[in-house]
Amino acid sequence: MKARRMRGTYTVEFAITGLVLFVVLFGMLEMGRLFFTINALNETVRRGARLAAVCDISDPVVLRRAIFNAATDSGASSLINQLDTADLSLVYLDEGGATVASPGDTASATGFRAIRYVELRLQNFTFNFLIPGFGGSFTLPVFRSTMPRESLGRHAEVGVAPGITPC
Repeated sequence: MKARRMRGTYTVEFAITGLVLFVVLFGMLEMGRLFFTINALNETVRRGARLAAVCDISDPVVLRRAIFNAATDSGASSLINQLDTADLSLVYLDEGGATVASPGDTASATGFRAIRYVELRLQNFTFNFLIPGFGGSFTLPVFRSTMPRESLGRHAEVGVAPGITPC
């Protein structure tokens, strides 16, 4: 008789324990997704700054390749949901850290020759939780990577046309 009355108690205990277990499990999955996204965004800005330091300034492929797309793919990132090239901002800096106004101007001393650093920024990226009840979405902080300029797509060898560096 006592075992018969205890059946309902086991069901209630399982419901409470199961709810806590599933909340912890799904919370861990969402935190894993968040850490993956943060690491992928860090790699995106690092990769993009590296490509911008060695590729031609006017090459549109740099930002597409930075978001892990093929050179011909102009859509959103194939790796990170909701990441597009419009989210990235590429800036060329002089030796004092000020933005170079006309980086494509090869004749001017304040143009191409003034570039010393390449900086890629990603800001206002919104991370959306997939599981309801975990806060919806929030904006991640600014991701930024600054690298010293290298060839910027130009070659010093005689007979090699500028802008030849494949990206």
